[in-house]
Amino acid sequence: MNNPLWSLLNLDAEALQPISDALIKGDERAAYSALHRHYTSRDAVKLYFNEEETAELSAYVQKFCPEETELVLRTANEVLEQTFVFQFPWDMERTNVPVTFEGAIDWHHMPDHDVEWTYMLNRHRYWIALGQAYAMTQNEQYAQVWCSQLENWIDANPVPEIPTRSNPAWRSIEAGIRCENWIKSFQYMKHSPHFTAKLLAKMLVSLHEHAQYIVSDFNDWKRISNWGVIENHGLYMMSVFAPEMKLAAEWQRLSIERLVETTRLQVTKEGTHWEQSPMYHNEVLHCYVSMMTLSAQNGIKVHEAISGTVHKMMKANLYWAKPNHHQPMQGDSDDNDIRDYLTAGAILLQDGALKFGAYEHLDFDSVWNFGTEGMQKYRAVDIQQPEHLSFPFKQSGNYVMRSDWKEDARYLYFHCGFLGGGHGHADLLHFDLHAYGKDLLSDPGRYNYSDTEPLRRELKQCSAHNTTMVDGIEFTEYIDTWSNGRVAKPTDVIWSSGPEADYVEAGHTGYRHLADRVDPLRRIIFVKPDYWVLVDSFDCKEEHEFTQHFHFASDNVEIDPVDSSCRTLDESGPNLCIIPADPQQLEASLESGWISYEYNRKQQKQSLVYKCRARGFTSIIQVLYPQPSGKQDRPVVERLPVADYKGNLLSSSAAEAVRIRFSETEMEHIVLISHEREESPQTVFLVDGVRVFGQISLIKRDGGEETITVMK
Repeated sequence: MNNPLWSLLNLDAEALQPISDALIKGDERAAYSALHRHYTSRDAVKLYFNEEETAELSAYVQKFCPEETELVLRTANEVLEQTFVFQFPWDMERTNVPVTFEGAIDWHHMPDHDVEWTYMLNRHRYWIALGQAYAMTQNEQYAQVWCSQLENWIDANPVPEIPTRSNPAWRSIEAGIRCENWIKSFQYMKHSPHFTAKLLAKMLVSLHEHAQYIVSDFNDWKRISNWGVIENHGLYMMSVFAPEMKLAAEWQRLSIERLVETTRLQVTKEGTHWEQSPMYHNEVLHCYVSMMTLSAQNGIKVHEAISGTVHKMMKANLYWAKPNHHQPMQGDSDDNDIRDYLTAGAILLQDGALKFGAYEHLDFDSVWNFGTEGMQKYRAVDIQQPEHLSFPFKQSGNYVMRSDWKEDARYLYFHCGFLGGGHGHADLLHFDLHAYGKDLLSDPGRYNYSDTEPLRRELKQCSAHNTTMVDGIEFTEYIDTWSNGRVAKPTDVIWSSGPEADYVEAGHTGYRHLADRVDPLRRIIFVKPDYWVLVDSFDCKEEHEFTQHFHFASDNVEIDPVDSSCRTLDESGPNLCIIPADPQQLEASLESGWISYEYNRKQQKQSLVYKCRARGFTSIIQVLYPQPSGKQDRPVVERLPVADYKGNLLSSSAAEAVRIRFSETEMEHIVLISHEREESPQTVFLVDGVRVFGQISLIKRDGGEETITVMK
């Protein structure tokens, strides 16, 4: 009886009595057979879908999820040929160039010195695709290849004696991810004749090694890192999947304890993950969701910290989603559709607002994760419009301005929060702008994680974001792909939202180290429902060069040489006009660059750069005006003088105003901006014949009617 598995199992359990009896008789073959019968026929453990639903689920995904089905089948067929290309939307590091192994798979292969590729190879997400292809086709080739690769991997990759990061097959995060992918694959493959009793035993021993590896490698850093969540989610899955193990109860206790602690240390009160990357926010959310799903299936009470955190993180997804349902590409994030997460959230939490932002029908993964019961629960949820349009994520420093909940809504996402660790970028005061169904100004993404790739550095730096710089100096210093030197911190954050306008302002500390300290401040006024006024100011004493960067998502653009305005040139789609209030002060130019919508993929885009050299306090004001498809009308923007309440003209360093006139209508707007940092109860300004009490105000005139909105 040489198999170590027998000593790992609780053979005193009633369900394992046939195994125990066979071992007592010295009949190991019978013990293997009993083990196989138990794990392939037990009903005490429920994973995701029920086996008798397989045909119905297969028909459903082929009808309602044809693109996802095609990707799964294509991936599975590539794996049959030992060809690997990682293209699932939530693959943390996607690839585009296939790698084929002619002989045995080299699990440590590293194409182009890209270790992330090796990590992806060893996560085995593609084995779930093999399982789903097997479920949909009953083609034994898929099961045969899974069994062969599973056994080969186990034989070729013995567990290290102590946790290590030097072995790309055995980083602890990969161990956690593999627990999920192996267990999910097992559910599809367990009845295949190729999945023998001895292979099952080998898999269980390896999974036990995975669990103990995760148990032994937890520290303070992992308490605040997505690694700690991903790994201990794998440990929790093992505790549910293999309750027959002697250590299963301890794994469950420990994983719950650790995961509950991560909810407290990693997720803000508004539901955003602290690492400032929607991509990793959703990787963490995936783990909590999976934990809730397995718990519900197996009658395990979900800790309220987990369910509460899932709800908060789902609501964050709902409110920061762009009108095209994609997450912002903030930090290390790809351009992913997040409706699959909201679909899962609507099922688990029976929340109609989450369903409002989700798919009409269950997506491919939700079908297999929740089965027919999930379909029924989803149909039972009544859709409800979310409570808010615009939303402040104050603790993380992210703010969303939204005109409405339609897909052609005008939307702006502003970031003025802390860095967020290695996945954060130097993006203070950056904003994304999306309107009429299209990204117009965007974060450039991440491209990859390699320090040998210059574009990685470029896309993390200040100049790659829609923000400002002083004298060409990076306000947050880049050292390498995971670390920074001097880090700017946000200051002076103010937010208000109302039916007529939204307002946000923020500065940062990134230029306080200069001999002549400079305090940048960005203020954004959303004049609902159509456009924004952008006010960038720099408080200093000496002369500096001030720069604004605007990164367009995809379009070609042109600068008007007369007024230095800039417009995108999409003849068949929406466009954006950037209209300076004082073009004489600005030097405008266009630059070529890159945008990365997914890991390891890039495409060219254009950027607008405005520069201004001035001494002392300086402000730059523009109107950001999106144009619907086929429309070229734009407002006329002009400065207006501002006086105090007695009529004495004020300097531009004290207060400014701009008039925005719309030629097709009688409508005009005036935006008043006070630059005085100390608020006074006697602050009354006179602009265009109107006295206004407030530092930031909007005057709307239309057909003789006049309304005044004070935002600050």
